[in-house]
Amino acid sequence: MDKKQTILLCAFRYALGRKTYIASELVEFLIEDWDIFEGWTHKQIQDDISHAIEYAIAGDSCDVFEWKKILELKVKE
Repeated sequence: MDKKQTILLCAFRYALGRKTYIASELVEFLIEDWDIFEGWTHKQIQDDISHAIEYAIAGDSCDVFEWKKILELKVKE
């Protein structure tokens, strides 16, 4: 994993569940750079988001709205 991927993944883990504007900002970055990640990373990110939504720990409803955009992205084969 290169530095950009590592930074985005760390930022994602930091932002998921926080009730702040950073969720929407990070979703934009992830969408822009989605193709730099491998399929297993796509799956892990989407699984983490699904889990957080299921257990109501993904943030406020506006944050969940943003995170769901990532769930709509295609996972690499």
